[in-house]
Amino acid sequence: MINESARSASTAAVIRALRPSRATRLSTMLALLLSACGGAPVTTTTTTTVEVVADAPPPRVREPAPASGPARDVHLPAIVRSTLRNGLEIDTVHIGGLPVAYTRLVVRSGLAADPPTLPGLSVLVAKMLKEGTRTRTSAQIAEEMEYLGADFDVGEDQQSVVISARGLADHLDTMLGLVGDMAMNPRFDAGELERLQRRELDRLTLQYGDPAQIARREFYRAVYGPAHPYGHVDATADAITRITRADLVAWHQGHFAPNNAILIVAGDVDPAAVQAAAERTFGRWRQHEVAPVVFPEVPPRTAREIIVVHRPGSAQSMFNIGNVSIRRADPDYIPMEVANEILGGSPRSRLFMDLREQRSLTYGVYSGLDDLVEPGPYRVRGSVGPDPAHPEVDRTGLAMGAFLEHLVRITTEPPAPAELEESERYLSDSFPLSIDTPARIGWMVGYLRVFGLPDDYWDGYRSEIRAVTAAQVLAAAHAHIAIDTALVVVVGDADRIVEPLRPYGPVQVIDTDGNHIASFPIAEHPATVTAHE
Repeated sequence: MINESARSASTAAVIRALRPSRATRLSTMLALLLSACGGAPVTTTTTTTVEVVADAPPPRVREPAPASGPARDVHLPAIVRSTLRNGLEIDTVHIGGLPVAYTRLVVRSGLAADPPTLPGLSVLVAKMLKEGTRTRTSAQIAEEMEYLGADFDVGEDQQSVVISARGLADHLDTMLGLVGDMAMNPRFDAGELERLQRRELDRLTLQYGDPAQIARREFYRAVYGPAHPYGHVDATADAITRITRADLVAWHQGHFAPNNAILIVAGDVDPAAVQAAAERTFGRWRQHEVAPVVFPEVPPRTAREIIVVHRPGSAQSMFNIGNVSIRRADPDYIPMEVANEILGGSPRSRLFMDLREQRSLTYGVYSGLDDLVEPGPYRVRGSVGPDPAHPEVDRTGLAMGAFLEHLVRITTEPPAPAELEESERYLSDSFPLSIDTPARIGWMVGYLRVFGLPDDYWDGYRSEIRAVTAAQVLAAAHAHIAIDTALVVVVGDADRIVEPLRPYGPVQVIDTDGNHIASFPIAEHPATVTAHE
């Protein structure tokens, strides 16, 4: 064995041998100077002797990671609930550590409450809330929030319109005052509305240049029908141009009421102080009856239907495949969540690993449940492009067959034990990352209220995930994922993709505005798809 001092000397010898001598460096510099001046090239020859060290230490062996312990449930802080005399529910969550507060005013009406003739009216109402109140301009609202070091936002979805603000807990009264002013006293200025309409038309033009957005819009319209409250996912250009200030006022007066709202405050706050501050801000807000949204039953589908949205020259085909599935509050939701994780919930799922990693059909493909109060869709979605080596060969039909193959498998075969364990571990272990801030906890409390889930729902969430069995996954997928009666929406060049799709069902072609172009019957020799009975 060579001792440490000998090894150090040997290493130094190697370094000296590899380092060029001073004479070598000078001769090289002289050669470069002569060459630059046009002189004759000078050739230098250097002989280097390298000493080889034969006793290098063996590579270190990496120790295996320790096995994970059982998942422990994560208990959210207690929710203190109270109600003002006008019906406004207040949910307070005390979270120590940082002197911050997050407020979230949830109005329980959203896109589903739009009149059928003006889809997206709630979108414009929500965005106009930021454009000024009877006492403040939009610039003044922004300046006051900036002065407080706070930020705010207004958003909307199918179920609700939400005004949120986040800042120091010491400024809770002022933040609530600003949120309340926007909710109760919007100005709906006609000039601001005109400017917003122009911006919204530009937004829709850009947004619906995206095949994914087109596919989602047409999927919802076709699966629910245009007259259903869930039949639209955004405003339309026609509705935007026809909406008036009177429409905004009427929708706001009809749906903004304290008995149709929830105030959530999370952070370093005292529930009694929150109650007092809410009383000062919202106590004079007058309650009134709010007309409930009527959800007609969606007619059952009797056969698979394929809709091609013709986008001339499109290089890729964007798929949405699915069916109306279950409510968010359905007892089968967690088994369906596990089934979805196995099928297409993440980059480690079956769809991604097969269609991207094995067959190279796509850059990404996913699936998921759309969370709604009434039954929402289950959708598989992804885009498929041509083969780079053979761009003349369309792969839309190949992708369609692959999608159906995996849908059949998830609804007819229980998952393998290792696959089930990995999917459940991913869902349960990633859950704590979603509750790391007061804003996230405030959002989750609002989620409980909107979907009618119990206060302790999140406390047992990880255990519920880990307790799902392979039989429950199969039963849920079998019951709530349709194959033979699925709706298929594909955005792409119809001239190129209709024929590859016809073996899987009759094809209807529409333009990007939803207008009918042509219809094609199922091919004479339909593709064989083995589905559950």
